Amino acid sequence: MYKFVSVFKTNIQTLTDKILILEGLKSLKSPLIVSLDLEDEDRVLRVEANEHIVPLIVGKVDEYNFKCEELDSFLMGIPLRSMSLS
Repeated sequence: MYKFVSVFKTNIQTLTDKILILEGLKSLKSPLIVSLDLEDEDRVLRVEANEHIVPLIVGKVDEYNFKCEELDSFLMGIPLRSMSLS
């Protein structure tokens, strides 16, 4: 079971681009479970990982000239923005 779940809004449109991005994300060293919903108006990319890797995900998607904006991230089901990280 992965501890972190992050959800992103993207501008990925086609199945070909989806496959390209999913393959690119496989190159990250962290084990991931990734899905990309092309039917959703936000083209939602969902990533499950053992660590918080939002900057890596955004950077990798950017390498392929697509936009990727974090909508929310969760640690074991709790939104990170509601946690005090001090």
